Amino acid sequence: MPDGAAIAAASMAVEMQRINVVSHNLANTLTPAYKRIWPVTTTFNDVFSVASADRSDLPAEGMAIDQAVDFRSVPLRQTGNSLDLAIEGKGYFEIHDGESIYFSRQGNFTLDATGRLTTADGMAVAGLGGDIRLQSAQVGIDSLGRIYEKDQQVAQLKLIAFQDSARLTPAGGGRYTAANASMQLADGNVSVRQGYTESSNVVAADEMVRLIEAMRRFEAGQKIIQSYDAMLEKALSRLGEF
Repeated sequence: MPDGAAIAAASMAVEMQRINVVSHNLANTLTPAYKRIWPVTTTFNDVFSVASADRSDLPAEGMAIDQAVDFRSVPLRQTGNSLDLAIEGKGYFEIHDGESIYFSRQGNFTLDATGRLTTADGMAVAGLGGDIRLQSAQVGIDSLGRIYEKDQQVAQLKLIAFQDSARLTPAGGGRYTAANASMQLADGNVSVRQGYTESSNVVAADEMVRLIEAMRRFEAGQKIIQSYDAMLEKALSRLGEF
């Protein structure tokens, strides 16, 4: 492949990654507490390693898309649901699926058939004493995450804080794994609001602009390759006349 076409193909691969990230953000515009994924353009030394593995011997400057999470908070939305919880401050709920532990700010909880407090997709919500089981959804929850039934404390949410949230690894569905992030039980700087959920920080209009820009850059790369193909076809046709 000619060098110019290889660079165009590498650019298209980068824009395809960007389109996938932005599309994922748009799909989660209404997902409670979803944090926008931020496409980060990084450079590397071999553009041809993206476009074509057989040209990896050719040094050049190139680009690729890495992903970072935009952890900026947004205003809370009041729901009035007693099991809808929002976190104020840099804290997370600890949840698990029986095998892996995750961390999330999504507090649209529910009760399963056994009375266990779970996320909307069925993961157990951790308390300081293990899984939380309740008699009904009509409970009181204070700012420290203490849960009361008939004025008696029955459990307390396990709230986790991280020294550096940027070290969290997205695991899909608004969940994160700790990876190398240093964590501890949340202190007084983290509080719970009952009857509220945190909104997504995705701004649909902004993401649509980014999507259109990425698609136009992708189409530009496509036109360059088509031009190279047309030039090559014409050259071969001329050679066939001799």
